[in-house]
Amino acid sequence: MTRLETPFASDGDLIIIEGIVTGPLGITSGRFVLDTGAVMTTMSPELADLLGYSARDGIKCARVRTAIGTEDGYVLAVAEFAALRCPKPRFHVHVFDLGYDDIDGLLGLNFLRELNYEVRSAERRILVEPIEAAAGS
Repeated sequence: MTRLETPFASDGDLIIIEGIVTGPLGITSGRFVLDTGAVMTTMSPELADLLGYSARDGIKCARVRTAIGTEDGYVLAVAEFAALRCPKPRFHVHVFDLGYDDIDGLLGLNFLRELNYEVRSAERRILVEPIEAAAGS
């Protein structure tokens, strides 16, 4: 299996990963927090707007419960989402306000579940092995 390596930045105690998202208006990158407590990957409404998406493009409405309350948003299938050197076409994300100006989203378990990953904090890098090809064998 191929092992891929991605450096990460930290912002306080947060691990920041670059996410690259494709939408109707093009491709842009954003700052995503690696969040193993998030069931779904999340993107801010501002990033969705920048890419040409709106709530009208949503698959369904969504309500997310967080430690600070409940947020209303929607689920969106973006054309492609890539992080940790692994692209995912027609990838589902939650879209809702995260309350941070410098964070564009959360990289959640719906992305991570098809990867074996190792966070090497002292080295500021993440090692990943995609497992989706192995699952089909």
